[in-house]
Amino acid sequence: MKVIVVGAGEVGYHLAEQLIKENKDVVLIDKNINKVKYAQTHLDCMVVKGEGTDMDIIRSLDIEKDDIFIAVTDSDEVNLITCFLVSSELKLKTKIARVRRLDYSRSNLLQNNYVGVDFVVNPELEAARSIVNTIQQGVTAGTTTFESGNLQLRDLFIHKDSILNGASVKDIRQKISEDYLITGILRKNDIIIPKGDTKVYEGDHLFVTGERDGVNRFLSKSGVIFKRLKHIVIVGGGRTGKFVAEYLASIDKNVKLIEKDYNKCKQIAEQIPDITVIHADISDESIFDEEDLGSFDLMLSVTDNEELNILTSVYAKESGIKKTISLVSKVNYLNMAAKLGIDSTISPKISSANAILKHIRKGNIKGVYSLFDGKAEIIEFTIQPKSKHKNVPIKNLALPKNSLIVAINRNNKNIIPDGNFILDEGDNLILFAKKSAIDKIEEFISK
Repeated sequence: MKVIVVGAGEVGYHLAEQLIKENKDVVLIDKNINKVKYAQTHLDCMVVKGEGTDMDIIRSLDIEKDDIFIAVTDSDEVNLITCFLVSSELKLKTKIARVRRLDYSRSNLLQNNYVGVDFVVNPELEAARSIVNTIQQGVTAGTTTFESGNLQLRDLFIHKDSILNGASVKDIRQKISEDYLITGILRKNDIIIPKGDTKVYEGDHLFVTGERDGVNRFLSKSGVIFKRLKHIVIVGGGRTGKFVAEYLASIDKNVKLIEKDYNKCKQIAEQIPDITVIHADISDESIFDEEDLGSFDLMLSVTDNEELNILTSVYAKESGIKKTISLVSKVNYLNMAAKLGIDSTISPKISSANAILKHIRKGNIKGVYSLFDGKAEIIEFTIQPKSKHKNVPIKNLALPKNSLIVAINRNNKNIIPDGNFILDEGDNLILFAKKSAIDKIEEFISK
């Protein structure tokens, strides 16, 4: 299967990088010579300089029916036109467009596939959904929720004074007796699928899976402090900030939004009258005293400048704000943010890639969730009536190396299984895997 990605910007490059790691045949197209040269020297795939709307280039790629076409340039119009042209000449099963403008995303033309787009991905909206989900969980740790029941995966950063520092997985189980599973450990740049004698150390990211209440009790017993989040300040009035502000206003939160662009402030104040909009530059530290921001429960830093987002969150913690969330894209910044005490980081490119990957995976996959710049994934899928895995104990499954079944939802009941658990038709499985195992995981799911 070939995947054609038009647009070598942040999302397109990241997506191509992840698909190459899965041994996919990727073609990356961009008109910018600098982006093309960078991709050619950093990615092991075909990189073509040209316009995505140039059908001579597209036809030269020998695209087949089961190939996938993804348009993720910075222009909504180019993405839509490119998909329309491809759809009019080629009978492709899957065509995906990155569309940032909500009026386009909500258009009946797109919903009815009149312009040849099968799936639409909105980066800002995907990031906003991730932020809302994190707020709903109390901003206690990075959170991934699944379609099956109320199962979730939480990412806990291990600080020096954590009671888990230096403990083995077996020791942690004895210390904290709840219904959970330690799914994986991110240590520097390596993902570890732990065994009982695997130890946890300062600087590790611990991935824990279970039902919300059980995981919350695990976090609480691990020393995580839960705070009620009523008073929230949002820094940045872009699309993501507006989406989150609309949601928070709808659930009766006390919200202040700070934006340095006067015209944006005026527009937001008219569109969301239930929040307080402040025209100010967050880099002017006097705003913290003038607006008494230190008394707030949560600050969201969601400007287009990720360095500013990190600095703002760090200063906010020093000023007394209890919880912080930063919009961050660079993977190095994701790790740095956790070490600096920022409670949660959201990456638009990862949120967008997750939404796209869900639509291009093989098999009966309900969800795909990329972790830490694609080093690992959580895949959610269903056991089909003709599946070879039906009526087989988990210990007898030929699971690919570097993968682990972490939870099962059966008849709306969530189960953390052991090796003797027997799979049945209709079971929804949540599987954790390192990136190197993804291509074999797809084969496993399809059986």
